[in-house]
Amino acid sequence: MNKGLLGLIIILSVIILLLIINKKPKHLELTYSINSGIPFKWEVEIEDETVAKLKKSYVTKNVNKGAIVGGRVYTKYIFEGLKEGKTTITFKYVNITNEMPPKEEKYNIKVDKNKNIIVLKNKEE
Repeated sequence: MNKGLLGLIIILSVIILLLIINKKPKHLELTYSINSGIPFKWEVEIEDETVAKLKKSYVTKNVNKGAIVGGRVYTKYIFEGLKEGKTTITFKYVNITNEMPPKEEKYNIKVDKNKNIIVLKNKEE
């Protein structure tokens, strides 16, 4: 096999690989933080769980070193598109003791036919 043909095969293989990688659906990643040691937590609700789901959540950074109370804890939430459609993801900052009403943040999202998640500026988009 000559070097020119081998080079062409390698280039075409890389292009095909890049096309396959780019077809992977784009997930939505959001990071929220809380102070550890206080009675608050983030709760997540998805209006239509047939359109999108919470794939996983995990602590990405814990500033609470040793026995220090009140350090920041950062949690990453990853959402996956399931089918084409629109829904709302709501984060509620809830006081575990129920002494205060929850604070809410909402994300109106659209999942396209390729299962990519797009955050909408308003619910009408």
